[in-house]
Amino acid sequence: MKKPLALAALLCGCLMASAVQGGIFDVKKEGTGFQFAGGKAVLTPSVSIGAFWESNARDTSHDEESGGGWRVQPTLSFGYDAKRTNLGINGFYTMERGFEDKDAQDSDSYGVNIGLRRELSQYWNLTLSTSYSRSENDEFYGDTWSPYGLSRIDEDRRETYTANGALGYRTDKWQLSIGAGWSRSKELDGWKQTTDTYNFSVMGGRAISFKTYLNVSLSMSVDDPEYGNTSESYYIMTGVSGDLSKRFSYSAMVGVGIYDYSGYYGETEFGPSYDISGAYKLSRKIALSLALSSRYEPEYNGDSKAYYVWSHNLTGAVNFQWTDSFSSRLNLAAFYEEHTAPDNWNGSQDYERTYLQIAFNTYWKVNDYASLYGGVSWKSDMYSGDRDDRDNLRGDIGLSFTF
Repeated sequence: MKKPLALAALLCGCLMASAVQGGIFDVKKEGTGFQFAGGKAVLTPSVSIGAFWESNARDTSHDEESGGGWRVQPTLSFGYDAKRTNLGINGFYTMERGFEDKDAQDSDSYGVNIGLRRELSQYWNLTLSTSYSRSENDEFYGDTWSPYGLSRIDEDRRETYTANGALGYRTDKWQLSIGAGWSRSKELDGWKQTTDTYNFSVMGGRAISFKTYLNVSLSMSVDDPEYGNTSESYYIMTGVSGDLSKRFSYSAMVGVGIYDYSGYYGETEFGPSYDISGAYKLSRKIALSLALSSRYEPEYNGDSKAYYVWSHNLTGAVNFQWTDSFSSRLNLAAFYEEHTAPDNWNGSQDYERTYLQIAFNTYWKVNDYASLYGGVSWKSDMYSGDRDDRDNLRGDIGLSFTF
């Protein structure tokens, strides 16, 4: 994994050299980051180092063993903030290693995220984003589980690409948004499946009272796997959104989905769909957010067959800003999935999956350049039938430096 580090270092050097030596921007150094163009553009390098411990270091469902390791994550961020234009670029590389081979999985991931927002006029705005990421996990199963005489047998490598765009319009009486997106998930091991997903949506709303909109949305999603046939999803939803007060905002949409799957034999299903979210600022120090949604989607197992997956997803967060330099965050993520195989798929078995994850993290800003962080998280992945459950408790502690 030396190549990504070398590329990151080269990228950082080229950006700095072109900006400083090329005379494109006047460089200023005030606080963290390197400022250009009178402070409109900022280049910020940072790095975090830390240690972690896990109760299920090998991420297995049997013979769980605890272990610990170390973690390093350098990042390079660039931001440009003008009157009508906001641009953000963030590159990262994350490395995790166990203190010993048996203590934890080796994990490497790196990527880049780019986001652009442009105010086209008083009422119109344009948002564009793209990203690339790659992850590699070298799973360790232990000496007692080794059918081929190898201690490390599964190297899970995956690449993800995304590109999205949205055009928005908003006045006191009307709001409109048009969005389109593409993503690619590429598995480099196992079945080596590559899946392209295309999304398109249109949402329009009319104000029915002060800061309350009645909305109607139409959306579609197309999943096109390399091994398997194309599947399509269509959603028709209606609902309301707005601000009940300066502290509370919400959105609630309900409707129907049409699911046309061609995993093994073509089948079409109909089902309910919902998307509900809210944000509430309890006080100057505490803010809450909550989102609940459902979705139908196919799940391919590598030989063109597909399950119908109906998922119910819940996410929530509570932010605590205790002081200017001390903050905490509580996160909750959960979902329940019903995996249903086609009726004409011989030997198939339906099953249910329940996932729950809770994390609490705390940050203390020592000064403008250094901060301490610590956190604890717990996750549980549970299945019905003869599928194995697994869970893991993890603790992290470390330092972050911003230059």
